[in-house]
Amino acid sequence: MNKWFITGALVASLAIALPLCSQAAEIDLGSTTISTSKAKVNADGIDQAIVSVRVRTVNYLSAPGATITLTSSRGEMDEITPASVTTNDYGKAEFLVRSLKNGTSSITAYVNGQKAPGAVSIEFANGLDIGLAPGSLIKIPSDSDPNTFSDTAVYYFASNGRRYVFSNDKVYFTWYTSFDNVRTISIEDMTKIPIGGNVTYRPGVKPVKFQTDDKVYAVDRNGTLRWLKTEAVARAIYGDNWTSKVDDINEAFYVNYKFGVPVDNSIDFMADTISNKYSSIEKDKGITQ
Repeated sequence: MNKWFITGALVASLAIALPLCSQAAEIDLGSTTISTSKAKVNADGIDQAIVSVRVRTVNYLSAPGATITLTSSRGEMDEITPASVTTNDYGKAEFLVRSLKNGTSSITAYVNGQKAPGAVSIEFANGLDIGLAPGSLIKIPSDSDPNTFSDTAVYYFASNGRRYVFSNDKVYFTWYTSFDNVRTISIEDMTKIPIGGNVTYRPGVKPVKFQTDDKVYAVDRNGTLRWLKTEAVARAIYGDNWTSKVDDINEAFYVNYKFGVPVDNSIDFMADTISNKYSSIEKDKGITQ
């Protein structure tokens, strides 16, 4: 038998065998298992449980390449990361689960969009438990010491369970007209609420500038500053007395802002429309729509 015939026969046999090997094995949804590294987690947004999902084929072999997602019975009260995971060579996917809210969650897995049987329960405890509603304005008690300032800071408590601090009263009064609704809570309770960041000026309300920069900016969503290129543009947007409305931003808060597209004319920045669109800190920061 010549070499060509042997080689040709081998290629022919491989051509028949290869498609059989490349076919993906069928997943046995019923054999999917889900487990957690912890049954009890501190509701501080830091402590976390590792939830593992194992997927197998109908032959009880590992099933790599399956797309796994998790859902919580408490919805967005719990943070699950990442949003989805592809199973590895061992048919395994892992997620991190944490929360800022006390309570018990049932975590369910979906394999390629299909709900797998079984679930794991995780109890979140030792978190904030004072009935604080999203949107609350909060501060700690005064220490009666004029040389300290931590007790003067006011925070916005958001629906994501985090607190956002107003850098000063000028920023505060673009969102609120008084301090009447600010609630005082204990230092212990305040420390249970993670800091989410700083509150920036409400979009559209007034022009701003930095103390060592002559450029004047309009404030757009989430601290986006847009340079007002001419005095005529500033006047058209904010009125003839626009210069009296300009607030100076301390350079210490420079990192809270970013820069967007400059404003060439008043049509490019409809101040009232923008202010109404982002009428809450939640909307401004994209926490809620």
